[in-house]
Parts: sequence; C-alpha cells; structure tokens
Amino acid sequence: MKSDLLLKQLKGKQPGTLIKDIVLEHEIQDVFIDYFSIKGERKTEEPAHTGAMDILLTVGGAGTLETGNLKYKINSNTIIRIPYNKSYTIKVDANRELFFIRLQKLLDEKDIQVIKNKSSDYSELFFKPLANCPTYTEDIKSEKTINRMILPEGLVPRLAMGSVETEGPDEVSEHEHPMLDQIFFGLEGCRCKCFADGEETLLTENMMLHIPLASKHYVSVAKGDKLAYIWMDFFLTLEGEKYMGEQHQMEEK
Repeated sequence: MKSDLLLKQLKGKQPGTLIKDIVLEHEIQDVFIDYFSIKGERKTEEPAHTGAMDILLTVGGAGTLETGNLKYKINSNTIIRIPYNKSYTIKVDANRELFFIRLQKLLDEKDIQVIKNKSSDYSELFFKPLANCPTYTEDIKSEKTINRMILPEGLVPRLAMGSVETEGPDEVSEHEHPMLDQIFFGLEGCRCKCFADGEETLLTENMMLHIPLASKHYVSVAKGDKLAYIWMDFFLTLEGEKYMGEQHQMEEK
C-alpha cells in the first residue's frame, strides 16, 4: 500500500497563492490526482477535455465554480463532476481559502462511446454536499456504519465513489476487488488501521491510501477512535461496474 498525506500549505502565504501537489503519482493507470490549495484573490482555469473527465472533492474553505454561463458557490465536503468536454474556472475571493482534490480520469474508446450513447447523463454539472448523498448498506459492514454513495456509477465511466463512517470498536470485513483499484481518503478525525495482503497502515485525516488491485484487505477501528474515509473505485472494464449493484443496497434515492 502506498500513501500520501495532503497538507494545507497556505499558512503565512500571500494572497493570490496557488499550490498544486501531485498525489499518488503513477499509482493507477490513466488516473491523475492533484491537491489544490488556493489563497484569494486567485483563480484557476481548466480547459475542456474530450479524452478525460474531471471530478472535484472540496475538503476545506470556500470558493466559486464557473462553467458555461453558470456560477456555483462551493464549500467544504462537496463532490462535483464537471460536464464532459466543458471548461471551468475556480475562483477564491480575497481573505478566503479553498482546498480541493481533483481526480482526472482518462477515457478510452469504449468510455467515450458510452458518453456519446447517453450524452444527457454527462452534459450537466453534478454537484452535491456529501451529507446529502444517499445511504446504502453492504454485507461487509456493521449495522451502525453510515455509508453514502457520493459519485454513483453512470456519472464517470469506470469510476464510483462513496464514504464510510463508524465508531470503534468496529471493522469492515476482509474482502477483495479483482475488478478494480481502490483509493481511500481519510476524512476529519479519521484514525483506523488498514490491512492489505499482510501489510498494515494507519489511515488518518487528509491521508490518501492506495489499496492494490485484487488484494485481500480489511479495516479495523479501535474503541474511542473513528473510521471515516472516502473510497474511490477505478474499474478496469465497464463490465466490472456490475459490482456496484451486486454489493451495495441503496436505502434512498
């Protein structure tokens, strides 16, 4: 398991500062992860892509997202899927800061064909606070676990995201994913142990951890500690996405 710790780097920086850090470089094929720290007054302009889709996860602060003729106020703990082949701008006002993760998922020919066949599903902005995302249950997790589907299948080809939260003592039982690579991102207050093929790693707040393809893994949280992380599933094939419907039982729409 390889991990990176995402740090807020704006203390003492002058307004107008933008820092972009590469996270887990070369860990997953056709996936690029960057961590942005912006101190106002500053903006970043991102071009349209025909061969990739961008997903943003805000983790602190506030700013404004502009795409087309639309403007959206963005705050911490929000998931955003940029429309396919649309440019966008992130702005931060004076005396404000913004921290976010950008996932850029490259698309192959089959992915692009899926988008063309269902263009309406990919042409609008997907924007939702994490706390408003629908909940689900899963056999490998206890009844007290709160699970949310934050980026359902069908919004980005071969990518889905969700969150898991519980108090210790508890665990996510051992399992494996032969059809996907997985990344964990530790949320506020997270402190739990991740095990994969005999290796142990402590997952903490603002830490990103790669669970290798097909590894047998489980997560344990001790009494008095908190398990709170976002999982990101990167499927090898479109066929592999069937795993989502087979393992996750949605409780609400």
